[in-house]
Amino acid sequence: MINETNVQEWLAYAEADRRAAEHLLESGDYMACAFHCQQGVEKLLKAIIVAETWRRPPDLHSLRLLLEQIGTIEPPEDIVRKTVQIEPHYLGTRYPGVVDPRFYNRSLAVPLLGSLGGRYQLDRAARLYVGRVPIRRPSESPG
Repeated sequence: MINETNVQEWLAYAEADRRAAEHLLESGDYMACAFHCQQGVEKLLKAIIVAETWRRPPDLHSLRLLLEQIGTIEPPEDIVRKTVQIEPHYLGTRYPGVVDPRFYNRSLAVPLLGSLGGRYQLDRAARLYVGRVPIRRPSESPG
């Protein structure tokens, strides 16, 4: 079970979503690829919130609302814009009738994965955001 106050675990889960999205893109499951891209960004934002607060992140799936929870760091405008663009793929990929599944194709999925693998590249995010605050509480041993 995930320790919801451990930044490293949130980053590991975000990385797992990125890898899943890559595999789904290559297998042609573009709708599922989009979902995992959104999930990766969501988990990355939650890692940032945990790094700032040492508390369990809120039970939110709205990337816009999660961005608002980040208190000490002002995200660059391009990240805010891309986050808002990827947000609809949570509901659109999970519930029937929201988006026609044929909407999802390779030309849509590739930029979404690029947002997670490029702009939201996990090591870059750790340096830019999580790296500004300790990743472990002082009482936690490295491991």
